[in-house]
Amino acid sequence: MKKKILIIDDSADVRTLVVELLKLEYDVLAVESWAESLNYVYREKIDLMLLDFNMPGFKGDKVAQLFRNSSPDYPLKIVLFSSIDEADLKKIAREIGVTGYIQKTFEKRLLLMHIKRFIDM
Repeated sequence: MKKKILIIDDSADVRTLVVELLKLEYDVLAVESWAESLNYVYREKIDLMLLDFNMPGFKGDKVAQLFRNSSPDYPLKIVLFSSIDEADLKKIAREIGVTGYIQKTFEKRLLLMHIKRFIDM
């Protein structure tokens, strides 16, 4: 059975591209906002959440805190997925206590390598 990844990103182009890059290896769900993600997180076991940091409304750090404070009944791995400066992204990820971060990349091999590393943790 394929591992399940949930992508939360306000950009339709990013969601479409990442789904295309990952769909052969993983069961990939993609939503535009944290509110849309609630049904998936609490209805299905998500192995990894790829969470955009810069979204309108709630930023990624607030969304991560929301899920940590009202976590589902399984360990949810949350990985920030953003194009902001890598040093800043690393600092934010550490401060909010998520599983990790991935600098936005659309190179399939590199993205799959990062995803696998976090899923295997």
